[in-house]
Amino acid sequence: MSQKRRRSFEDGKGSSSHRPMMDLTLVNFEVTNEPKIVHSEAVYDILDQAAPLLKMQNGQEAERLFRRALELEPEQPDLLHNLAAALALQDRHTEALVIVNRMFQEHPDYLFARTALAMHAMQAGDLQKAADLLEPLFERRKFHFSEFDALCATQIELLLRQGNLLSARTWFEMWENSNPKNTKLEQFRTLFPER
Repeated sequence: MSQKRRRSFEDGKGSSSHRPMMDLTLVNFEVTNEPKIVHSEAVYDILDQAAPLLKMQNGQEAERLFRRALELEPEQPDLLHNLAAALALQDRHTEALVIVNRMFQEHPDYLFARTALAMHAMQAGDLQKAADLLEPLFERRKFHFSEFDALCATQIELLLRQGNLLSARTWFEMWENSNPKNTKLEQFRTLFPER
């Protein structure tokens, strides 16, 4: 199977008050493009069509394809995650949240479930819950690029909401250093002008 076919489709979309400040210069994260989940050829064929639809924000058609993929591989958390993203694009947030909660219950170590629930907690004003959801992720040392993107974006958002601009900048710079051409950085770039 080619590297293109084996790629991960986990595209998606904390420092807690009881944890001491972390010096990120001492943290050694490995960020790789190795897929975390491998699918059948039939599912990869579907994902080749579905993933671009998410990027184009065509939630309805993406939903149809992710549901078809889930018929073939019903318990794959990345397929559930992307189905939730397709539903959210259609403003079906309650349905998306049900799926994210299911992912978290069935796959508590699945990074995208934790980051999605942390974002939901922040939107609800519960910063401590968001921090608690992110906390176990800091024990990991190896991330897929898409996982690292989600972790950094969520952590930066939490730090900004906590008023910790210095730590947020540190996370941004670490993220930027790992993948400087990442377009997801743009949402934060104006907050952290170059020094």
